[in-house]
Amino acid sequence: MKLDFLKERYEFELDRKEKLTAALTLPVGVLSLLGGALTAMARSFTYKDLTVSGFFLVFLVAAVLSFFICAYRLMRAYHAQTYIYLPLLSEFETFEEEDRQWRAYVEATGGDLSNEEDFDSWLRKRIINAADANTRSNDQRAKWLHQSRSWLFAVFCFTAVAGIPYAADQVRFRMATQTDQTPKPAPAAQAQLRPPAPPRPSFPENRVIKEGTGGNTEKK
Repeated sequence: MKLDFLKERYEFELDRKEKLTAALTLPVGVLSLLGGALTAMARSFTYKDLTVSGFFLVFLVAAVLSFFICAYRLMRAYHAQTYIYLPLLSEFETFEEEDRQWRAYVEATGGDLSNEEDFDSWLRKRIINAADANTRSNDQRAKWLHQSRSWLFAVFCFTAVAGIPYAADQVRFRMATQTDQTPKPAPAAQAQLRPPAPPRPSFPENRVIKEGTGGNTEKK
């Protein structure tokens, strides 16, 4: 393999490292929002109706478990950053100069350098080792990131389903609150609102008629 290809592969894995780190931002943000929503739902739920509460708690617990599994995988994807870098340029230059002096000494003393690695061979091995190690690290981080996204989707689904009994509970709670707060008229106030009854009519008295008196006389 050519040295230029090895350098490109080494730089590609370092660039891939930065992309994986940047890709963690969105899942962490979405997971934080879902965690806040779950906390608010759990605190404001009334837990009065057993059926609705049981349905809500099942999906709430499932969402919370998925939340922690997703958070664990995101943490692993962030902390699993074990990378190998090439030495500093100053170290390269120092090694090259010392290697040149050593070779000159060996040649001057009649030594054999045919089996010794030159600077290019040494550099190729260092690039290959670093690039392969970085590739394995990136592959592992990509695996953790993919799993965290899958669990993040599970958190979203469980939270959405838990929102159905939560909405029903909140609607029922608000209706009950409005009913309790409706003012009821007092009995005295109700009596004052009624119009006064008209006076009862008097029963007519009997008539007394005397006959033989030269005319009819009516007495009451």
